[in-house]
Amino acid sequence: MSPPSEPPSRASRPSPDQAAPFEASISLPPPPPQPHSAAEQMGGRLHPAALVMWPLERALPLLALAIFGVLSWIIIGVFLIFSGAASTLRYLRFSWRIEGGALVIDQGVLNRQRRVIPFDRIQSVELVRKLRHRALGVVEARVETVGGDSTEGRLEALGVEQARALRSVLLRERDLRHGVSAAAGQPEPPAPVLASMSPGRLLIAGMTGGRVGVAAVLVGIAEQVFGQRLLTALERLPGVLGVRGIILAALAILVVVFLLSVVATTVAYWDFTVTRERDALRIRRGLLQQRSDTLPLRRVQAVRVEQNLIRRAFGLAAVRADVAGRAGGNDEGGTTVLLPLAPWTEAVTLAQAVLDREGLAGAPLAPMPLRARRRRLVRAVAFVAVAAAAVGFSLGWTEAALAGVALSIPAIGGALESYRALGHCEVDGVMVARAGLLVRRTTFVPVERVQTLALARSPFQRLAGLATLELQIARSLGGADPTLIDIDAALGGSLLESLAQRVAPPRRQPSPAGSG
Repeated sequence: MSPPSEPPSRASRPSPDQAAPFEASISLPPPPPQPHSAAEQMGGRLHPAALVMWPLERALPLLALAIFGVLSWIIIGVFLIFSGAASTLRYLRFSWRIEGGALVIDQGVLNRQRRVIPFDRIQSVELVRKLRHRALGVVEARVETVGGDSTEGRLEALGVEQARALRSVLLRERDLRHGVSAAAGQPEPPAPVLASMSPGRLLIAGMTGGRVGVAAVLVGIAEQVFGQRLLTALERLPGVLGVRGIILAALAILVVVFLLSVVATTVAYWDFTVTRERDALRIRRGLLQQRSDTLPLRRVQAVRVEQNLIRRAFGLAAVRADVAGRAGGNDEGGTTVLLPLAPWTEAVTLAQAVLDREGLAGAPLAPMPLRARRRRLVRAVAFVAVAAAAVGFSLGWTEAALAGVALSIPAIGGALESYRALGHCEVDGVMVARAGLLVRRTTFVPVERVQTLALARSPFQRLAGLATLELQIARSLGGADPTLIDIDAALGGSLLESLAQRVAPPRRQPSPAGSG
C-alpha cells in the first residue's frame, strides 16, 4: 500500500482571496459572434444594374407604341422619370441574406414583405440571363420550393460570380439537410454529359415540332398595337387580292409559321446540355435567354418519351420528366424537357440514366385485349354514321354517302392505329405505359414513386370486360398521370392489388407492452 501523497503547501496554491483579484484583473472582450456557416456571410443588395433594367423593362412596350404614333414622347419621358424614382426606392428597400438555415428576402416600398425560404424546402435554383441581363452583365436567380405554385425567391440582378456562388451554396446546404453530400476533402468529379443538341438536330426539332403558338403571340401583339386598322386591312384583302391571292397569302402565312417554329425552337434550346452532378441534373439552354436549371433526381416521378406523327415516321422522339412540385420554370404541360429531339434508342437511354434502371430500351410491351380494338372500331363507325346523317339531312343522301366513304377511311385507320399504340409492362421495378394517336407517349414510372392507384370502368368498358388503371404520381399542375387504358379488367384488378402492396409503406410494428 503506497503512502498517501502529501497535500500541496499553502505557498504552492493560491488562496481564494488571492485568486479572485487575479481572475478579475483579466478582462477580455467577448468573442465576435460567428456565423453558423460560411453561407451566412452572403447577402446584401441587388446589383446596381437593376436601377437601369427595371425602368427599361416597363418602358419598352410604351416605346413601341410611341414609335407607331399611339403615344407621345412627352408621356414616355414623364413615365421614365417616375419609373426611375420608383425603381430607386424599390432598390433601396430590397435586400437579401442567408440567415438561420434559410434564404431571407426583404422587399417592398410601402407594404414591407419578408420571405423566408428554408434550405430543406428548396427544390431548384435556376439562373436566367435574358438579353437585358446580358447587356448589363448580370444574372437573375430563381429559387423554387417544393410544392410552390410559382417562383418563391427571385433575385433579378446579381453579379455572374455572385449568382453562381449563391446557387452552389443553396444547393449544397439543401443537400446537407437531406443527407446528401460529397466526400469531404475530395475534388468534385467532372459532371458527365447525359444529352446534348447539335445545331442540325435543333433545326430538325423545329421542323417537326410545330411551335405554332409563336405565330398566335405575334398576331395578338399586332392586334394590340394596330387595333381596328388591322381588322380593316383584313376586311379589304378579298377585294384587293382575289381568291387566288387569298390562297397564296394563306400559303405564305403557313410558310412563315413554319419558319417561326424552326427559329423559336432553335433560340429556345440553343446549346442544350444535360449533365449529372451527384444527385441532380443540370439543364442549360437558350440563345437570347440563357437558362441554367438544377433538377433534383429524387423529385423526378416519371419520364415520358413522346413522338408525334412526323417524328414517329423517322424514329425520333422527345423526352420529358414529370417533377413533383415543379413551378415557375416549368415547360409545357407541367413537365420539364430533358431532350427536345433524339433517336428513339437515345431517348430511352436517357430515361434509363435519369431513373437509374436497366432494360427499358428493349421492354416487351404487352398489347391490350382485342376487345379494346373492337371498342375503338365501334366508336369510329358510330362517328362516321352520325356525321353522314348530319350531311344527309342538310345536303342530301347522295352527299351523305360520299361523306361516309370519305370519313370512314381515316376514322377506321385512326381507330386501328390508336389500338396499336396501347401497351404496358413492368421492367426492373418500372411500370411502362404507352398510349396516344397523334402524339404517342411512352411513360416510365418507378413503382415506388406511385402515390395512389385508381381502377375505373365506364359502362362501355364493363360491357367489354375492360378497365383503366391510373398510376397517380406527385406531379405538377398541367400534367397527366400515367394510365393503362383498356386493360383486361381481371388483369387490372390483380395489378391494382399487387402494386398497392408495393406502393403502401410498411406498417409500423406495435411496441411491446411496457416498453417506452
